[in-house]
Amino acid sequence: MSQDVEALVTLVTQAGGDAVVEAPAALAGPLAEGLHEAGWLVAWVDRAPVFDEPTLLHALYQACRFPAYFGFNRDALLDCLSDWSWAPAPGYALVFHDLGLLERRAPEVARTFLEIVREARDGRGTPLRLVRLSGGEG
Repeated sequence: MSQDVEALVTLVTQAGGDAVVEAPAALAGPLAEGLHEAGWLVAWVDRAPVFDEPTLLHALYQACRFPAYFGFNRDALLDCLSDWSWAPAPGYALVFHDLGLLERRAPEVARTFLEIVREARDGRGTPLRLVRLSGGEG
């Protein structure tokens, strides 16, 4: 594992810091491998375009393999991102290739989503990070 990837894995898996981590898209694959080696669950959220609340909730439901009782609303999202009892792991990484699309098309939804991720991580103590890829395809 390269030093760059090792540093990113450490940044994602360490306690503290912001819930959102920026990472070069070119390192997405090796980063995911490093996180898997650390035991983390890696969810590739936007395999299809995420541009509003319904597409976000559906993408998260599929990527995170949320349980069937997921309610497809903001409260249910916070609950599932805070309690991963159906998928125990030392930590959870939500990977976005193009979070900017959601931010452009539905800025309030994007802000609320980031608040929910931060609440799950900081307010409820869940080992969770949103990894925002930048700089092209990974």
